Amino acid sequence: MKSPMAAGWMAAAVLLLAGGCTNPEQVDRWGTKEQSYYDPAMPEASLNLAAPIRPQAPPAEIRENAISILLQAVESKNPLLRANAIEALTLAPEHLEPAVRKGLADENRGVRFVAAMSVGRQRLISSAHLLKPLLVDESRSVRAAAIFGTHACGRPVDLNPLAAMLGSADPEVKANAAMALGELGNPTAIPMLRQAVGQNTSQMTPAKAKMVDLQLAEAMVMLGAEQQIEPIRAALFNRAEEAELSVLACQICGRLRDRHAVPDLNNILAYEGRFRRPAELRMAAIAALAQIDPSWAVTDVPMAYASHKQYTLRAQAALTLGTLADPVSLPVLATMLSDPHPVVQVSAAGAILRICSSLP
Repeated sequence: MKSPMAAGWMAAAVLLLAGGCTNPEQVDRWGTKEQSYYDPAMPEASLNLAAPIRPQAPPAEIRENAISILLQAVESKNPLLRANAIEALTLAPEHLEPAVRKGLADENRGVRFVAAMSVGRQRLISSAHLLKPLLVDESRSVRAAAIFGTHACGRPVDLNPLAAMLGSADPEVKANAAMALGELGNPTAIPMLRQAVGQNTSQMTPAKAKMVDLQLAEAMVMLGAEQQIEPIRAALFNRAEEAELSVLACQICGRLRDRHAVPDLNNILAYEGRFRRPAELRMAAIAALAQIDPSWAVTDVPMAYASHKQYTLRAQAALTLGTLADPVSLPVLATMLSDPHPVVQVSAAGAILRICSSLP
């Protein structure tokens, strides 16, 4: 199985949308890092374009508008926008490090988490020393990200706290520790990850516990325990009321480039009529297929939701179009930079950077 890419661009928005909720007030506030900075009272004033948008403009001009949106989002009062902007700017390295350094000192733990993970994922060695205070951060999730970032940049750091975090009854901490261990790439962590499955979950809802277990399984597969892919594949078949688990399973199959999941991902898209799968799940399935093999990328599914009345679906449509990385989507995404909701604008901006980074 091909190793997954470490980059987790726009993971925050993806995970927020994975719950299948179209009303942000109804989000089950348990998640990994996205729930650390989710704010139901998020300001909805749109961000301003640097220049009037021209949907048919050259990619370079569209990219500059996207960067303008993201740089404004880094300064937003809303932490969700700040975190997603930092993650998206990993595809604009000329602007990344100042945004990351700002994020490392952010008042919100979710933003600090994303910034610390970005230091490690992007090997921002010149910023690694700034992680030192975060090794004793009040948030264990932030401490996990700081441990990962410090180690990834080649600096000595004690990895033992991650093992203790795996035993946490807090699903956010447990899942983020698993993520850090998976990306550290040391197979000796497999036994402790395996032991953490189902451990200390009595205070979690069944859905929370299942989601954490899927993330533990993903980390084990990343480290070489390929048989742990089975519960992830099985989650693709969850009941309709557990669609958020199937969305997460799709995302993991995509990140792991799991070719054996292709028939099941295609089946998710094939159901029609009363058996038609929810929009969030359909878009997650097509994104996973595109990650496994770009030739399977079909823009029809996300395009159908690009102008949906619900902003969460518009945002996920933008993210999905970015994953598909088809330049034909650039005019639509350029228009979405003017969306009335800032989450959609930031999602579209990140998608534009992703597509532009794949152009010759």
